[in-house]
Amino acid sequence: MDPQAFLDIATKVTKLKMYPFFDVAHYILMCVAVRDDIPPTTVAGSQPFYRKHPLGCYVSCLLLSFGGSFIGNFLLGEPVITPLKDHRNILTFTAVWYLVYYSPFDVVYKVVKFLPCKLGISGVKEVQRAHKVYHAVIHTAKIYPNNYIVLS
Repeated sequence: MDPQAFLDIATKVTKLKMYPFFDVAHYILMCVAVRDDIPPTTVAGSQPFYRKHPLGCYVSCLLLSFGGSFIGNFLLGEPVITPLKDHRNILTFTAVWYLVYYSPFDVVYKVVKFLPCKLGISGVKEVQRAHKVYHAVIHTAKIYPNNYIVLS
C-alpha cells in the first residue's frame, strides 16, 4: 500500500472524536473483562458476585476502564483523580456498566460475547488506542520538551 495512504488514514484517525462511540466500545470491553473474570456461582440458588456486591463490581470496572489515565497522570505528576472530573464520561461508563451487568435476560452481555460483535467492538477500541497513544505523546511533549527518554 502507498505510504501516503497510511499517512492520510493516520491523520484522519487523530482528528476523530472519541466520544461517545469509541469510549463506549472501551467501556463495554472492560466491563465484559471484569465479568468474565468473576467465578461462576457453585451453590444452587446463590446469586452471582455482581448481584451481591454491585459497588465492588462497579469500582473494579471503573479502575479497569480509567486505569491508564490514573497511571499516566501519576507518572506525569498531575492529579491522579483527574479522569473522574469529566461527568459525561462517568455517566456514560455507568450506563454501559449497568447494561452489561443488569440488562434483562443478560441480552447486552450475550450480544457483546457474540464473536462478530466482539470483533467489531475490539476493532473500534484499537482505533481508540492508537488515538490515545498519539495524544499522550503530544501531551507529554508539551510537559517535558526535549526529553526523549520520557517520550519513549
